[in-house]
Formats: sequence, C-alpha cells, structure tokens
Amino acid sequence: MSKRILAVDDSSQLQETLTGFLPSLDFLVAGALGSGQAFDVMQTERFDVVISSHRLADSDGFKLIEKVSSLEYSPSIVLVADNDPLELQRIREHALAYSVDLLAVLSPPIQRELLISALSDVANLSGADLESARSGVAESEFMRGLMTDGLSPVFQPKVNLRNGKVVGAEAFARWNAPGGGLLSAGAVIKVAREKGYMDVLTYRMLELALQQQGKWRREGKDVPLSINASSENLRKTDFADVVSGLAEQFGVAPSMVRLEITEADFEVDERVPLENLGRLHARGFGLGLDDFGAGFAPLMRLQSIPFDELVIDRTFLARAAENPTARVIFESAIDLAKKLKLMPTVEGVETEAQLRMAKEVGAEIAQGYLIGKPMSANEFLIWIEDYEDGVLVIPGLD
Repeated sequence: MSKRILAVDDSSQLQETLTGFLPSLDFLVAGALGSGQAFDVMQTERFDVVISSHRLADSDGFKLIEKVSSLEYSPSIVLVADNDPLELQRIREHALAYSVDLLAVLSPPIQRELLISALSDVANLSGADLESARSGVAESEFMRGLMTDGLSPVFQPKVNLRNGKVVGAEAFARWNAPGGGLLSAGAVIKVAREKGYMDVLTYRMLELALQQQGKWRREGKDVPLSINASSENLRKTDFADVVSGLAEQFGVAPSMVRLEITEADFEVDERVPLENLGRLHARGFGLGLDDFGAGFAPLMRLQSIPFDELVIDRTFLARAAENPTARVIFESAIDLAKKLKLMPTVEGVETEAQLRMAKEVGAEIAQGYLIGKPMSANEFLIWIEDYEDGVLVIPGLD
C-alpha cells in the first residue's frame, strides 16, 4: 500500500521537490499551503509522514509537532530547517515532550538520498528501492565519521508487559548527516555492507553504547542494553574477547548486555560460529535471536545456540492485529519461545490494540513507537523519569 506524505510550505515548491524525488517509490505526495491548511487537511485525511518547512509565515515546526500530537493517528515528521545546532536540539526536545516521531531535520536544499534514508524506516523500503538512491555517505566520510562524531547511539525503551516496568533499551545506530540533522543509519549501513565494514561499524557501536551504559551506571542508573551484532563480527575469532574487554573497560556487568543476532544472518551465512556465542554465554552475556519469523532459519539452531530471548519480527505483530490466521501464527511463536524457555519479546508496537493483543497472547517484553521512539542518552533518561513519575503514560499498558 502506498505511503502518504503531506508537504507543508508557504508555496508549492516543497511538494514539487518531493514529487520529483520519489517518482519510482511507493509514495503519494499531497501539498498544503501554510500551517492552517495543513491542520485542516490532517483532521480529515490520514498521512504517514508530514514534511514541513520549520519556518512558515503563520507558524513553525514547534506548533506542527503540537498539532500532530493531538491527532487521532500518529504521522511521523520531517522538518526542513537551517543547520542551527541549538535550534535542532530544541526541536528534538519538543518532539520528545509531545511523543512525536521526528524522523529527521534536513537542511535546505534537501538531498534526495538523505530524504530517502529518513523515510526508509516508515516506508519499509525494499533493498531494490534503497538501491535506487545513491548512498548519502561516501566511504571516506564514513571512516572519518566513525572515528569522530559521525555515529551516535540512540536508545529505544523496552517494558515488561506484566508489571509495566522499564527493563532496559535497545541501542540503534544513527548517523549525523554532514548537512545537519540526525538521520537513521540506513545510508551508513548500506556503505558499511558494500565496502565490507560491517564489523567496524558494530565494534564502534558496541564501544559507544557500552561507554554510555557505564556512564549511566556511575550516575546511579543501571540500564540493561540490547545491541545488534552481525555475522561478520561473529566470524572474528576474538569477538567474544573484544566484547568482554569493552564491558570491563567501561565497568559494565556482562549480565547487563544482550547481543542480538538477526535470523537473516543464519540464512546468509550458516557458518556463524557457535564458539563465540558459547563464550559470550559462558561469560554471562545475554543472547537474543532478533527478527524471528522474517526468514527461515532452521529451528534446530534454537536448540544448539544458547539464546535467552526470542524477538519476534514486527511484521508478525502488525499482521496478527488484523488477520485471525496471522494471529494464530503469532501466538505459536510466543508459545514456542516459552516452551524453549526464551523470553518472548515483540518489537514494532505502534498501536494500543497491538499492545493489548501482545499482552493477551503472553508476550513478556515489548518495544515500539507507542512505548517510546529511539532517543538520545539524555532524552532516554528524561523519558524514564517522566514514565516513572506518571507524567508519561503508555496507552494500553494497564
């Protein structure tokens, strides 16, 4: 199904730009002249993404965020604004305060590849779709960014569905675009895979995430983290030693770290070494099978690898909420996890109905935009404080 975009500007230029950028992709672009018309349209029509100039004649991005938060549905937002670090921080904090999914803040003129990177998470673009856009990150820029401030970890909260308590977070990579703003890591991951640097990217993410985890611990906040590892890392004979060394360096207990391996890694490379996984498990690190159901990894792998968590692919949950047959399959995945003594976790929870259904069928841990979007370290601590104080309420978690 086509994704709908509302372009908001004081002229039709933004709509024309977006229409020119996205002809080969599955987007429908509508336009609104000014915030007044945009607010009226959003009341009567549903959009997946609202892309707006930050400064409008009759409003600004802050008002747009507030308006979007009051809608019965939850479109994501992309703002087009000058590269002012202080203003960018204010925009991000405002979006967090109103629980609005801010995909990106892009500097004008918009670069097509950066826009597509920002939209990829919402639109579920296929590999072929993403291939149609040249990556916005050059190899030299990628390597320089890894060693400086190009890469940033963001943290998405995970909650226990039985008691509502925060049980940790998953760390994701985000790339600080050279033109300003904070984008999802689609573009940089594309470069990493093409150039054979996925192991470098993962090592750097491990370092940054564990460094932040150690800082939280020194500040009196113990936050368990889930961090993705790739098959490229698992083929390195010293991977378990590197992970152990980083945890020791930053004062993080292995029991506070879970490495997640995607099911796709088992399809692409069946040589994923059991030795590294076994060493990590023996040293107290958690192991999770991520995106379960997205592929066809042999179930016998669940017997031979010491996983302690089964993360069910987000598409299972989305389909189960709408289709009785899909719900049976979803329940079977939860039941399988429990019989194998694995923690059944669901990701991609976006609606109250999905959350309630996940609870009904016995899922124990959940994460997704309904609960909290990926956020910076400081935003994450604010989110925890607001949630624990009752200022922030998760619909359906009662």
